[in-house]
This record gives sequence, structure tokens and C-alpha cells, in this order.
Amino acid sequence: MACLTRRIVICGTFVLLAVLTQNGFAQQVSAIAGEPWGVGRVVLPLQRADFGDPVDSEAFAISDPEGRIFYPVFKPRRFLPLLQSLLGADTVTPPQELEVYFLFRGSAPMEVTVETPTPQTFQVAPRQRRDGPYNNLVRQWWRTYNEVGRQRTDASDHPPVLETYLSMMLSDRLGLAPPPLSQRALEDRSALEPSQSLMMLMGTEKVHDAMLKAIMNNELAPQGELGPIVPPIQWAPLAVPQPSADVEIEPMAKYVPEECFYIRFGSLKNYLWLNKLLQRNGGDLSRMISNRRVAFHLNEVVQRQLALKQSELSEIFGDQVVQDVALIGRDTYTREGAALGMLFYAKQSPLLANDINKNRKDAQKQYQRDGAKLETVEIAGREVSFLSTPDNTLRSFYVTRGDFHLVTTSRAIVERFLTLEETSTSLANSREFQYARGLMPLSRDDTVFVYLSSQFFRGLYSPQYRVEIRRRLQSVIEMELQQMATAAANNEGYQDTSVEGLIAAGFLPANFDQRADGSHTIISNDTLGDSIRGGRGHFVPIPDMDIVGMTPQETADFNRLRQYHMTEWRQMNPILVGINRFKLNDEGLERIAIDARVSPFQRSNVGQFLSFLGPPLPTHIATAPEDVVAFQAVLDGRYSGGLTHYAVAVRDMPFPLEQFTNQGFFNTLRMIQATPGYLTAFPKPGLIDQIPFIGVAAAPDIYGYSQLPFGLLRRELNGFSSLSFHPEILADVTPNLAIVEDSHPAQVRIHIGDISNAQITPLANGLAQSISRQGSLANAAFFQEVHNQLGIPEGQAKAFADQLLNLEFIDPLGGQFVYQPNDNGTGRWVSTAWSDQGKDFQANVMDWFRGLEARLNVDENLIELHAQIDMQNEKPQQGLKLPGFNLFDLGGAFGGSKKKAETEAKPKTPPPITPKAEELPEPIPPPAPLPKPASGGKQF
Repeated sequence: MACLTRRIVICGTFVLLAVLTQNGFAQQVSAIAGEPWGVGRVVLPLQRADFGDPVDSEAFAISDPEGRIFYPVFKPRRFLPLLQSLLGADTVTPPQELEVYFLFRGSAPMEVTVETPTPQTFQVAPRQRRDGPYNNLVRQWWRTYNEVGRQRTDASDHPPVLETYLSMMLSDRLGLAPPPLSQRALEDRSALEPSQSLMMLMGTEKVHDAMLKAIMNNELAPQGELGPIVPPIQWAPLAVPQPSADVEIEPMAKYVPEECFYIRFGSLKNYLWLNKLLQRNGGDLSRMISNRRVAFHLNEVVQRQLALKQSELSEIFGDQVVQDVALIGRDTYTREGAALGMLFYAKQSPLLANDINKNRKDAQKQYQRDGAKLETVEIAGREVSFLSTPDNTLRSFYVTRGDFHLVTTSRAIVERFLTLEETSTSLANSREFQYARGLMPLSRDDTVFVYLSSQFFRGLYSPQYRVEIRRRLQSVIEMELQQMATAAANNEGYQDTSVEGLIAAGFLPANFDQRADGSHTIISNDTLGDSIRGGRGHFVPIPDMDIVGMTPQETADFNRLRQYHMTEWRQMNPILVGINRFKLNDEGLERIAIDARVSPFQRSNVGQFLSFLGPPLPTHIATAPEDVVAFQAVLDGRYSGGLTHYAVAVRDMPFPLEQFTNQGFFNTLRMIQATPGYLTAFPKPGLIDQIPFIGVAAAPDIYGYSQLPFGLLRRELNGFSSLSFHPEILADVTPNLAIVEDSHPAQVRIHIGDISNAQITPLANGLAQSISRQGSLANAAFFQEVHNQLGIPEGQAKAFADQLLNLEFIDPLGGQFVYQPNDNGTGRWVSTAWSDQGKDFQANVMDWFRGLEARLNVDENLIELHAQIDMQNEKPQQGLKLPGFNLFDLGGAFGGSKKKAETEAKPKTPPPITPKAEELPEPIPPPAPLPKPASGGKQF
């Protein structure tokens, strides 16, 4: 009866909404003239044609023939959405109205058109200003403007550059304090605190946002006299055990400075295998897991900058010329300009040198119009080949020592490479590295070996790195601000868009372009750059920058960092990772085994993050074969009086897809209720009893069951306490739960089965599609916002957005963003994937992922992670494939020989993690052209 009543109410609600939609809503128009701005509000009905993608992608715009409207904000409004959600309606009605606020100039009547995207045109006759109604309407505009900006920031996958700039710029120009929620966000500088120094090193979006707010608020000291460079942090000594006397060290390590990261591949084919993964995922391995909204094309940038390329024959004959290869460097800041290079150990040095030099000459010719030069410079008393362009699009040093060939972006790395014999500070001579090689010996024959020394991390915390990271971040942000300010000023009709003019008009802060090192933004030949660092994305590497002094603010910041690390985080721990692969079948299925260790390790460094873990135990909860996903952990006894095993698992069972199609609390709850999973704990309930409404639940019945709120069930049996929304799962699982022995002690264990073709696959793929669709719509909405706020023509909005953030916005659904013009001369950004309704969508992870087993072990001296990932590659094809990473061209060296080499290793009978397979990589598409910057700003 209750269900029938609910359905009647729902039907009545939809009938009412249908009537309202059919009859339409009267337009509500209110506008008050004022100086310097008038303010208006319009509420108008949304047409049925606008429901769905147009509304969700915020394809809204407002205009008038005279161009008097500025800084609009659009807020769709629904009727009775909460009531529908509470009633459990399967479909919440789309927005029925659109509320629009805007600023305008002048007091004469105007004809206004709102695109929803269906155009609706009406007359607006501004009223004469009265302070009470005017101020009230301004407050409504300002509150809504910031509210919608916060929502867009939460939905974005990139730094909220535009939203933060507009909020702070308008607040300052109009004398309006941000609303409380926005005020707290705009005052947040926590990402710049010493305790968050790792964020600064990683260049996170929070650091970028905090620095942008500091610049806009004039918190960075203006250019002045520089003081001395402060001493580095005095790190506590690292207690490294004595390495074995007979530990074997590869020859390559003798030519790598101890402060460099070291990624050794052992052979060219291993390198090409990893590069193939990068190719498939746009140069970003994270895109293997998630369908990203943006692409950085870092792989192509590094290839181009180093001028290394590869021909069709290099894969076949490369191992006859190169016997070992490694990627080394002082940092990995490839988005701004990294200090890194490729180190080759040649079998045939003349052939390798010939082809590297040939490629350098080809690159010089290709970039001759950009001022490319190929010259010889002297470094450490040696002649070194240097290929460069003024903006550092090309920046490549090439030098050899015997059979070791180094191609790098950094002069400092070249100098260290040439003087290693004199200083004895190579990795091979490092006790720390020798100990690491004892833990992961050469006999493992790793496909990839990664070593990050304590000296590498200490270098990132040096005064030079700390100061220059902040200075180059300021430079990048000021480029972004200058682009947005220039566009906003042009949109408002200002003629003087020089930096001085933009500051005077309030579009830029007073201290803008007053940097400590005297640098400034260059706008030349449609590119952006820094006067002393080079083009954006190709900055001079940090070790090559001459830091002649520090400002008082920089000195104070570094001293705070020093104090934090001398008291809270006193050591830098080395990290080593071994990656091995072996073939499972001839259809492209292979296993990747990953061993990662932090050793020597001082637990106090990260004790706060690990304090909740118990000791590693050689036991775990035996989950069922039907559990396709299982996560287990051993936690300390702070809540239960003793160590407790926990396991969360999801079973491979059908899942109703409609459960997660809508948003909101109740739909989320319905999705959780429908998920075929369970949580269990042994031997005490522990954290389970801390969950609200559970610890005070009714006593269990004779079968151990108790009923909890929201339909949750609990069963206590054989010392286990288990929770699930599905009684059949509890009945099936709980009798078979047991603690079993394991040969490997661990605190955390993860199991994920093959979800590419299971009953739960629609759930995983559907969730990924839902997230990707939201990202696709958010990208299109950002393009529209660029047009609405800065006046960039709609068709150019994506190119402006790409160039503003120095990346490419891509469609996570796999489609292409295109500008779709309308008959009336306007248009909107859409994705080609929207029209397909996602029928052929498949999450990236489904293409390759076939299973995971992982365990984590943390004790007083070691953090150890072991993982095995089964992945499906494309089935190897017969014949020659084009190369993936343009490494070097061996075609000339071999005179165009067509001799075939064997490219697939014979499959071995694999013990758990040793043999490897090698594959031919695929070709990569040519790099996309860089977007052009907005006009305006200084010319140099």
C-alpha cells in the first residue's frame, strides 16, 4: 500500500510539472541602472529542447547588440527535486527555469538575448537607481556569482585559475567582500606551509591555487635588494647498513651522479616497452587508470627538446648498438622544463654517435626559422655539443665518456658527468646505492629499475630548488593572469592593455611583474615566455639557473622549512623500485611484477600516517573465490582492545545499472545498498562498533543476525562480525570466513580479479562512464565560461583555454570537442561522443587490466610493497611497426638493410616473477600544434 501511495504521489508530481512545462513560465526581468555598473536579473523558462546535454554542459550565453552586458552568472533551477528524491523517483526532472544575473553599462533600454542554447529575446528597461534595491540586487548577483564559481571549481580537473582570478579581481575593483564560504577558500594558503612542502615539490593544483591567490592579494614582496643565499638544511645522518662486499654494480651506475634519479632499463627493448605504454596513454600512465579530462603531451615535448628520434630499424638493430640505457635527472618537472637526460652504454660507439649527431643536424634544420643553433661549448674543460633555440624548445647537450653517451637538457648534469672520476660521487661509489643493489641485485634482471637516492630528495629541498620552484611558479601564474586580464580588458573596451594599463585599471594587482630576479613575461611570435627562463613549458632547468640572492621573504620561507625538517622530518629516505614482466600466453597477456621499497627507513618520518596500522602478520582473512574485489588491513587495537583484521569485499554478481544514474544522497544510498558487498572484522568488532547506529544495535538473534538502519544487516559468527545489505551474501559468506596462514607477512592486502568480462563489469564500466560524462560536460562548460566572462569568441574558447593552462582539454568519453554553430550565428561546444549516448564507451582500465594482487609491509626499518598486475597488450603483429618514442635513427647506419631480427623472446615457463617478453612498439601520432596565446601584453 505504501509503495502504491508513493507511486501515486510521484505520478501527480510529474503531471504537475508537465502542465507547468507545457504552459511555460512568465519571464521575470529586473534591471537597475548604476555607476560604474548596472545590475540585472532575468528568470526565464527552459525549453524542452534544452534538457539534457545543453543544460548539463551549461551552454548558456547572454548578449545584446550594443555589447553592454558583462560578467553574467547562470543558475538552473528545478522544481521539487528534493521531494522527488525523498520519494525515490527513478528520474529527477531536469531544470525548469534559468536564473540569470548580469552587470551592464548605461541606462537606456536594451534588447537582450539569452541562449539556453535556444535563443529567447526580450526587452530590458533599466530602472533608475535607488540604493536599497540596487545594493540588494548587487548582493544577489555577487552571492550567486561566487556560489556557481565554487561549484565549477569542485567539478574541475584543473587549477581553478579563471574562477579564482575573476572572484578576486571583481572583489577588488567593485569593493565587494567575498561571501563567507568563498572568503575562507580565498584566504587558504595552507599548501604553501612547510608541513606541506611535498605539495610544493609535486607542483600540485593546491599549490598553484594558493600562489595565484597570494599574487592577486599582493602578498609577494616586490622586487628589491637581494640578500645572501642561506645554507642548506642540515639533514640527520642516514643509517645505512654495511653492504655486502661482493655486491654487483652495473657499469652504468659509475656515470650517474648520486644526486640524480636513476631509471635503468637494461636494454633498449625494455625502454621501448615502457614507452609504448606512454604512447597508448598520451604520455601519462595515470590515464591507464582513469579517463582523464586533460592531456599534457609531455612525452613529445621531451623528445623534441632532446632531439632524439628513432627509425623503423632501430627496434630491430638497436640492441646491437646499445647494450644499456637509463633515464637520469635532477627533477621531473617536465611541464615547466626538467633537468633530465638519456644515458646510453654503447656496444658500437661510432654508430651511435653518428646517428645522434645526424638527428641533431636534422633538428637544427627543422627549427632554423626559430633560431636553432648547433654549436660547441666548453664544459669542465671538454668540448660539448649544444643544440638550442632561444625559447628552449630545443635544449640538448651531447657529450661522451668512452662508450657512455649522455644527451641532457642540463648543463649542470653534463658538468657532473664529466667530473665524476675526480669527485667519486657517482651512484656506484655510494654506500646507499650499494646497499640498495644488495636488496635488489642485478640477478633479478629487472625490466625497469628505479632508484631515488636520499641525495636526490635533498637536492629538491635545497635553497636553489626551493627558491626557483617558487619563482618559476610565479612566472607561470603571471603569464596566466596577464592573458586573462588582457582578455577581460579587451572585452570591457579598454584600449591600454599594457601591464601598466592593466594594473591602473584594476585588472592586475599592484605588485604584478615585480619579480625578485627581475624577469618578466615575453609575448613574441604568438608564444609566451619568461625573459630569463625561456618559453613556457621549456624553462631553463633549475640546476642551470643562477640564484644570485634571496629576498627577505624567500629567506624567511626557507628558514621555516628548515625548522620544520630539522624537528619533524629529519631524514630523506631512498626509494627503490624493481619492475619485471613475463609472458603468460601468445595472445598478449603478460604479468607485471612490482617490488617497491623504502630502505633504510625511519618510521618517525611518516609515523602519523602509519600509526593506525598494526604489525605485519603472516595471516589474513580467507575471502571467497566469488569476491572479485577484496581489501584487507590489520589495524592496531585502539578501538577494539586488540589487533583486528578487516576485510571489505565485492562479489561478482549482477548489478542493476539504474542505481547510479542519478545524483543525490538517496540515490547514492540506493547504489550502496545494491552493491553486492560485505565488511567483516576479526576477532573484535573494533571500528564497526564506532559506526553510528551500529554499536548500539539490538542484540543478535539465535543465528547471529541483527537489523540495523537503512536495511543494513549484521551477523556475528565464529568470532567474525560482518555487515551487508544482502542477507543472502551474509548467509553464504559468514560460515566460510576463517583466518589462514600466509608465507608473506603484511598489514594491507588487495585482490582485484579480472573485471573486464565479469558479472560486475557493467557496474565498473558504468561508474567510469558516469564520471567521464561529468568530466566531458564540465570541460564544455569551461569553454562556455571563457566566452561568457572574458568575451573570447565562442569558437576560439577551447584554444584559449588550452593555451591558458598549457595543456589540451580532451574528452574523457573518447570523443572530440567541436564547436557547433546555430542558425542565428551563435553556437556551443559539444562532444562527438554525446550523440552516441555512450553506447560504445569502455573505461581505459578495461582495455588492459586483468587482475591485481598486492601487499604492503611496514616495519621499523622498511616499507615494502609487492604487486602483480596482469595486463592485456595488443597481440603482437607480424612484420615491422613504426617506432614509439623517437629515440635515434639507425636507418643510415645500417644502409637501409632489410634483414629481419627476432623481436619476440621465446616464452619461458615462468616462476612467480622473472621471465620477460618483448614487443614491438606502435607508432605515435605527430604532436598536436601548440595553441596560440591571446593578444595583448608587453611586446619584446
